[in-house]
Amino acid sequence: MDSYIKVSEDSLYINIENDVSNGNPAPDIQEFLNKIENKNVTVGVIGLGYSGLQIATALASSGISVTGIEFDREKVKKINRGVSYIENVSSETLGKLVETDRLYAVHDMAVLSELDVVIISDQIPSRHPLNKDISFMMALMEKIIASLEKPQLIIIDTVMVPGTTRDVLYPLFVEQKKSVNADFFLAVAPERTDPGNKKMSVSMIPRVVAGITKESRILASALLQHVTKQTVQVSSPLAAEMVKFFENSYRWVNSALVNEMMMMCNKLGISVWEVMHAVKSNPFDYFRYLPSPGYGVTSQYNEEPFELFWKKALSGLRYDILGKAIDINTYITRDFIVDMISELLNDQKKCLNGANILIVGIANKKDVGEWNESSAVEIIKVLINKKVNVYYHDPLISHVTIGKGHDTLSSIALNAEMLAWVDLTVILMDHSDINFETIVEHAPLILDTKNVTHGIKGDKKNIKVI
Repeated sequence: MDSYIKVSEDSLYINIENDVSNGNPAPDIQEFLNKIENKNVTVGVIGLGYSGLQIATALASSGISVTGIEFDREKVKKINRGVSYIENVSSETLGKLVETDRLYAVHDMAVLSELDVVIISDQIPSRHPLNKDISFMMALMEKIIASLEKPQLIIIDTVMVPGTTRDVLYPLFVEQKKSVNADFFLAVAPERTDPGNKKMSVSMIPRVVAGITKESRILASALLQHVTKQTVQVSSPLAAEMVKFFENSYRWVNSALVNEMMMMCNKLGISVWEVMHAVKSNPFDYFRYLPSPGYGVTSQYNEEPFELFWKKALSGLRYDILGKAIDINTYITRDFIVDMISELLNDQKKCLNGANILIVGIANKKDVGEWNESSAVEIIKVLINKKVNVYYHDPLISHVTIGKGHDTLSSIALNAEMLAWVDLTVILMDHSDINFETIVEHAPLILDTKNVTHGIKGDKKNIKVI
């Protein structure tokens, strides 16, 4: 690829002289680097979700041999048949890579010892929204350490709390008497993807790269330059983790600002969508965020690890913008939308308890078939706890697991009979494949959180738009 940005040439992030060593000689980094540059390395990608499958196919397309390690056996079967399950990777591309033996998938980790490079991706436990428990990541890293038979480059692609690599994962190697730059190299390159955006491929998105040592950073950057337009090298894993945390926080804070304006507009009896349409005409310093119970796939930082980190980082400081944003966005999802649902039913002289409610769209982003960290799922949980009979329709998600009991809901057909029967239809995601005209025509009562009914003709007295 065409370039990289070098931010720091500092000395080793970890002082190797003080590092635990088992006496193994340091490998020739130039030899390892040559193997990477000549594409003679074997790469394993653990976790073939949105980020993992994209990086695996990109590496394989560049000419590198890739083994995908995925614990979901159904995904493994699909990959080995050349069938993609994410929007950003076509089945045609995947099929050609499988057919030419550039990429294949397995469901266990027995191949780890054979690999030169291991990329850990998408390893926040699947199907557990809001779960940032890193015990799974720790167990995974211990498996990798136990399999080490030759110097191996390990790249962490998973988004984690700033400081996790330095304070939690690196010590696992020390405990097992593994020496950095001898037994292993450890780097961080937090994923950057835009699920559903087919115009933005992995190769077009710069990747931030850091290493526990300078050598780790150099090797990881060399590998990623095969598939990425640009690598941005920073001085430490902590800095790389903070970059992703900053990016997500930026979206979260701006989303909270728009949501606060939406609540104010509701109180004043004006349309936030009209206001935003006018604001959009401002050519100076305005980035468009939309009011919504949740923004895209932004991590919801009200879970304990992030909250503890942020409180510790801000100890003694006066301001906490992110904390306020967390409060606002959590309130929108867990209270504001549910309160609107209750008020709409009350206006119809109906009770929330026992009501039949249809949720339209439960994905975490438009035109994406993934529900992890979806605000719609959080809303469904609250409604079920309030004894509501909840149904949903989403053309991209056939079923979803709800709550600690792991109860499963399945997507139902969107037809005139069902729409007329339910007490309220709540639009939470505006997928392109959903027929909103049918909803407007047949649903007796609608709550529209996406303003998708704006351009639809007909009597709209039954529609409440946030």
